[in-house]
Amino acid sequence: MHNLRKRVPTILTSDEILDKAFRKVNKIDKVGQDKVEMVKRKSMARIASATDVISSTLQKYVKAFPSINARDDFLAEMIEVTVGVDRLKKALSNLDWASSKVKELQKQYTSKVMTSSSVQAADNARKAFYGRASSIVNKVSPDLEFLTYARNEFRKVPDFDDNMMTFVIAGFPNVGKSQFLTRISKAEPEVAAYPFTTKGIEVGIHEARYRRYQVIDTPGLLDRELGDRNRIEMQAVTALKHLANAILFILDPSETCGYHMESQLRLLDSVRELFPGVPILVVENKVDIMDSGSERLKMSAASGAGVPEVMAALRESVKHLEKDEALF
Repeated sequence: MHNLRKRVPTILTSDEILDKAFRKVNKIDKVGQDKVEMVKRKSMARIASATDVISSTLQKYVKAFPSINARDDFLAEMIEVTVGVDRLKKALSNLDWASSKVKELQKQYTSKVMTSSSVQAADNARKAFYGRASSIVNKVSPDLEFLTYARNEFRKVPDFDDNMMTFVIAGFPNVGKSQFLTRISKAEPEVAAYPFTTKGIEVGIHEARYRRYQVIDTPGLLDRELGDRNRIEMQAVTALKHLANAILFILDPSETCGYHMESQLRLLDSVRELFPGVPILVVENKVDIMDSGSERLKMSAASGAGVPEVMAALRESVKHLEKDEALF
């Protein structure tokens, strides 16, 4: 399941990480045979504790973000659209470097503490470690800030189940997409945020023959022609190709939607261009208002006439795939 928002923890700032690390070390105390031995043990323990807090915190962030090995899936496309794959990789790489560097410093300054012959020398080595470790954490402060931004952006990406067959509904506004989705869903469709849409997208679950199907309506995405989009908007649209097992394109031959059939058919051509290889079922809605006499499937999302046949045709178009999820 594409689930970015739940796996990424709150990202601390560099100051917060250092405060967390050094607040903890101040509670550490050790005993020794003499004062020098006591200070050396205490210094080494504090260096180890600070290293553990800093390194584990940074590594937690590195592991929390998704691993991106290719750019040909929905998750990678969404990351590219929202924050940029390369920028995210760079930020995570910098945190990984900082984590390793602090561990290197731990070894270096622990050795200096161990070989110290005086309280002053041991204290100086510990303080030098604190200074250099702080410098490293501060160096990745911009990366931590970026990851906070990325985390907030990821929360806008809906959680799609990529183990479930997915149908995407397309067509101009007011052709009946939302009405159709409501009619075929087992419950009220959920509205989810999606990059570069103002209305969000609607996600419904259709059940038939012990199977579940994810059905997505896309207001603001697949409801206008290609020339009306900028590059980033196009990328948000094409990301859907990694989810769509089939597309239902709804036409309104009555043109009460406010768009002429010529425009609707041009949009259909655009969708075909965007989704090569994806089955596209073209259906005429509002048959209760007007029947064009064409051989296309027809329905009335308002009355429900023809809707079961449309869903049966959609299910048949993906019958050869085995990605759908059984209910029981």
